[in-house]
Amino acid sequence: MASSAAAAARAAETRRKKQLKAVELYERAMVALQRRELRVAATRFQKLISEFPEERELHERSRRYLEICERHKVPAPTPETLEERVYAATLALNAGAEQEALQHLEAALVEAPDSEQVQYMLAVAWAVAGDGSTAVTHLSRAIELNPDNRFLARHEASFEVLQDQEAVRQMLADPPDH
Repeated sequence: MASSAAAAARAAETRRKKQLKAVELYERAMVALQRRELRVAATRFQKLISEFPEERELHERSRRYLEICERHKVPAPTPETLEERVYAATLALNAGAEQEALQHLEAALVEAPDSEQVQYMLAVAWAVAGDGSTAVTHLSRAIELNPDNRFLARHEASFEVLQDQEAVRQMLADPPDH
């Protein structure tokens, strides 16, 4: 009897923690909506709906706010310069839209294949998207174009998933003095 009570208590605690996460995500979505960051808000509302199916009340509210986001969404201007593409990619990454970021960066890569900034951002975007191999290729090229990227990469949270690879550890190590 005691073990079933303990199991029930653990299950209740797990449900409570999951509900708190759902409420926190909802609150973050509302903050973004109030700041008129409609893309970020919509992404968070959609995530709430998909990841917390048991939160029916929050689903109803989230769906209503998603409709508001869609009604007020102004199409973003198409980036035309290299700087605009990199900036648009950065915004997309911050909003959790990795594929959109990659589209902007791939267009920038065509324009400037030897841009260390584009190579570095491609490494970040591919790491976030879960393609470590492609991320490492772009990171290597970014460091080749500008060795200072080695230092930046050591502190880039997106590259933490790559740190267990020996090739990455060697790439990020200080080069030997000549």
